[in-house]
Amino acid sequence: MENQGWVSVWLGNIEENHSVGDYVDLTYDEDGESVPSQFFIDFNIDMDETDEDTIEKVSYKKSSSDISTLLNGCSYEEIIIPKLMGNINLGKSYNAVILIYNFEYNNEITSAGAFDFITTTNYE
Repeated sequence: MENQGWVSVWLGNIEENHSVGDYVDLTYDEDGESVPSQFFIDFNIDMDETDEDTIEKVSYKKSSSDISTLLNGCSYEEIIIPKLMGNINLGKSYNAVILIYNFEYNNEITSAGAFDFITTTNYE
């Protein structure tokens, strides 16, 4: 749900010939209405509860199991990374990150396809 000052974090694996944007970005139908992406469908997120401008996504050539490496360069990294370093122990490596700011995911679905919901934390 929309919640100012919170960020929800997903990690996953994208094949080299695919784009994390293709998985996350909204598309539009012939009438100009937005169509939810596969990511929103997979994690049962109401796209009206998020703002497209508050979504960050990145994929890397190499996968990592280090949360600080994966989140390096994200907005508010100086707040988010230290909060997660002591609390998150990734059991596998990932090469893609999705962050939705001002959104507190309800943890309804923890894993879908190649992505796992990791956590929600306050960044303010």
